[in-house]
Amino acid sequence: MTVTEEPFRLNDAPMAKDRTAGWTYVRAAGDVVKTAEGMWLLISPEAVQFAHRHPELFSSARAFDGLGSPVPLIPIAVDPPDHARYRRVLDPMLSPKVVGAMDDGLRQQARELISAFAGRGECDAVPELARLYPTQVFLTLFGMPLSDRDKFIHWAETIIENSNNNVAAEVDPEVAQCAMELFGYLQTYIDKKRSEPGEDMLSRILALDGEDSWSNEEVLGLCFLFVLAGLDTVTAMIGFTLYHLARDSDLRRRLADDPSLTTQVVEEILRLEPAAPVNPRVTTADVEVCGTVIPANSPVLLCIATLNRDPSLFSGGDQIDLTTADNGHRGFGGGIHRCLGSHLARRELRIVVEEFHKLIPDYELAPGAEPTIVWPSGTFHLTGLPLVFPAAGG
Repeated sequence: MTVTEEPFRLNDAPMAKDRTAGWTYVRAAGDVVKTAEGMWLLISPEAVQFAHRHPELFSSARAFDGLGSPVPLIPIAVDPPDHARYRRVLDPMLSPKVVGAMDDGLRQQARELISAFAGRGECDAVPELARLYPTQVFLTLFGMPLSDRDKFIHWAETIIENSNNNVAAEVDPEVAQCAMELFGYLQTYIDKKRSEPGEDMLSRILALDGEDSWSNEEVLGLCFLFVLAGLDTVTAMIGFTLYHLARDSDLRRRLADDPSLTTQVVEEILRLEPAAPVNPRVTTADVEVCGTVIPANSPVLLCIATLNRDPSLFSGGDQIDLTTADNGHRGFGGGIHRCLGSHLARRELRIVVEEFHKLIPDYELAPGAEPTIVWPSGTFHLTGLPLVFPAAGG
């Protein structure tokens, strides 16, 4: 199977209300397809996995230029062999053991946010919980004040929502302005941490010395990446997780009766609703993928979401399936650029589900609510999630 006869229009996919319908539309295009906008989509599992195995042919270094960062995003916008140097330092700092040590504090933050609306009997879980919690976690991780939460949310959302997956496109002026404001803020805190280090992750990175030490630009690139990759994506996954539980009373009751299923529920929703469903790359040479030649210097999108829903790889296909504890999905990407913060993101999602159910065990979508995502967009997230429930304590 090669390329379709007519130009394929990804923007025509019916994604807004139903990602199953949207990705079914994309899968029908074939293994590899060039869009009317000049992007190449790798759609089939074989095509996506080929790109994951060959980072020398599918570069990340130029794939994030549309975000307006004046420094490389560390480590996602770095190719081998330099990429390994950063992961060697960062992976231990975000290991399950390190993330687990933060559990009590992160639970307390989630509990406070949920308690704020638990007594009302209704909420919009996106602005009241999903948008707020991941930013608070980032600020805690990097030793920054929680009072700056709303500024970070504004910067991150503006940059992400106005950025373009097409690396050939010019950077949006609003994106550039927010990026510079964010960099100014981050530089101020980097300078402060150098003179007044703490126990946070940023201080530990700044304390590296000798051959392991990082330049100021490298530290800025890491911070910028965390703001963009660690906030909007976890916000999205909190929304999608509560959305699926709210609309499936049987699944919600199973989880209430057996909280040990939380991990499996979270993993299945990560599989079905990845917040970053396509991963950008740029080809470094002419490359043949599934019988189609993609020219050098072409912008490419790896369709993680189509791989995750392929029934030949996952028995659940387009449905939640709790029969497999470790389903090997690519909700956090794949290959050498698999998400640096996956352990932290998983912990956040489990905490939110567990703490939400302690205070609000029975909830459903508000009457008439039809949650949708913004489409087209490089990252997926619900614009709102109105819920109703018995008021806690009522």
